[in-house]
Amino acid sequence: MTADGALEFPSLRVRVDAARAAEFARETGFDASFDGAPSCYPAVWLTTPTIHGAIARICAQADSVPVHESQHFAYEMPLRVGEDYDLSVSMRREEKPPRLVVEALLATLNGAPVGKFETLLRLVPRAALRRDAVA
Repeated sequence: MTADGALEFPSLRVRVDAARAAEFARETGFDASFDGAPSCYPAVWLTTPTIHGAIARICAQADSVPVHESQHFAYEMPLRVGEDYDLSVSMRREEKPPRLVVEALLATLNGAPVGKFETLLRLVPRAALRRDAVA
């Protein structure tokens, strides 16, 4: 944990898997002829056990459900299918409004910057969901 309360994770080795990139492209509305990785592909890396586990623990501690609020991707070079990258991730809580900010930097294996992305997850209290379900 950093001085400002952010969680930082050791760099993760990730890959733009050809089959997963093609599946993700179809899921996000790309034509079957699209050959590459959609710019939002790094979102799949949020499902890695390390990142997903941390998000789940933070939500459990806050007795909240994560609701996708927004994402932003910025690249210095395009993602390449079949390529391995180093992914550095940090997370921090914001109280007003209650949300989790996930920030990541992507680099080639020799350290050249590839891009960065940010995901905002609104933390909706479970009590509010139960209350709304009864109303």
